[in-house]
Amino acid sequence: MTTYNDAPIEHADILIAMEAAAREAAAIGGRIFPCTVFKQGERTMVSTAFPNTFINRQVVSDSAVKGSSPRQSLNRPLIPDHAKSIKEYVIANRDDYILPPVTLNVDTYPSLHVQKSSGAPTRLGYLVVHDGTRFYVTDGQHRLAALAGYPSGRSQAPGALDEVPDLGNDAMAVLIVIETDRTRIQQDFADAAQTKQIPPSLLAVYNTREPVNKVLAAITSKSKLLHERVDETSKTLPKLSQHVFLLNQVRGLVKELLFGDYAMAEDSLTRQAAQRLSTPKQQDEFVDEALLLLDTLTEHMEPWSTIVTLPRSGGVAQQIPDFRAKYINMTATGLNIIGRMGYEINKEPSEAVRRQRYVDLATQIDWRRNAPIWSNNIISSDNKISTQRGPVNAAASAVKAVLGL
Repeated sequence: MTTYNDAPIEHADILIAMEAAAREAAAIGGRIFPCTVFKQGERTMVSTAFPNTFINRQVVSDSAVKGSSPRQSLNRPLIPDHAKSIKEYVIANRDDYILPPVTLNVDTYPSLHVQKSSGAPTRLGYLVVHDGTRFYVTDGQHRLAALAGYPSGRSQAPGALDEVPDLGNDAMAVLIVIETDRTRIQQDFADAAQTKQIPPSLLAVYNTREPVNKVLAAITSKSKLLHERVDETSKTLPKLSQHVFLLNQVRGLVKELLFGDYAMAEDSLTRQAAQRLSTPKQQDEFVDEALLLLDTLTEHMEPWSTIVTLPRSGGVAQQIPDFRAKYINMTATGLNIIGRMGYEINKEPSEAVRRQRYVDLATQIDWRRNAPIWSNNIISSDNKISTQRGPVNAAASAVKAVLGL
């Protein structure tokens, strides 16, 4: 009978390690997984990949029950909606989804066959697992529930493996921590959760599965004003920045152009954009409409018409912070108002008429911060710009009145 050691079983070379693992697996009816063995601190870690069907069978979650003490369980309470959203993502993107590695723990030292090495930080090896081995989730229970199923009311909702059986041919990377102490396992979960939320601008850059972000990328790259002048990484625009806008501010413009509401909730935006921009043709047509608006304004509206002639950095470009302090159309609120007007103007079927109304928007509106049109709506008595819906709607109505829309 094979006994499990408290350290990897070392062999003279990797071929001997593989043969020993194969003999052991044959003797106990186990499975062999190629792996990398290493240490973090004093603990042994094993990195490998498990087939989804194996995970479904031999990985166990120990979720806390709401209302009880989570100290008695290894995992926090499972949130069914979170598991559901992951499942829907995997199913919707069956051909190109990605699920990050999960962290598991095992309370008995598994059989690890490795090549003997002196002081190397990593070693190749073979993990032997028998049918009775159970792995417990340290971090990633919602990813696993998305595959295997999760509680839904009084019943069990099916997982992605139930709805798309060929997902059983896929696998997931796992990090196995050999740990028996429940408190230490819970601390591992807290340590693994030390993440920072992605800023909205970066999310808009990377998540191009969302149609809004896909058209946003095309607009910013093709616009004469916005190309290489948008800060795509920051959450706020530094006062002296030579960028004209944050990417998330331009995203507000796109939301206005699409639906006339820069503050639309993300869930609602996702649903409606999936219909409005469901095909490449619809996306291309929207990008063309947006660029016609932006490029017409850039040609005729100050200070955009000046900015487009400036270098993108250097001393001359230092004018941009001054413009931002002086002009409404250099702020997120100004962009939202411009988007609202574009939304209204784009109801006109004639491109020639739309173009002329864009020119009117550029030339008939005084976009300076101290212009009377902005007082008592977006500009407060202490000269601050409001970003709230009410004042923005009032300012948009004033602009519509001037334009005769």
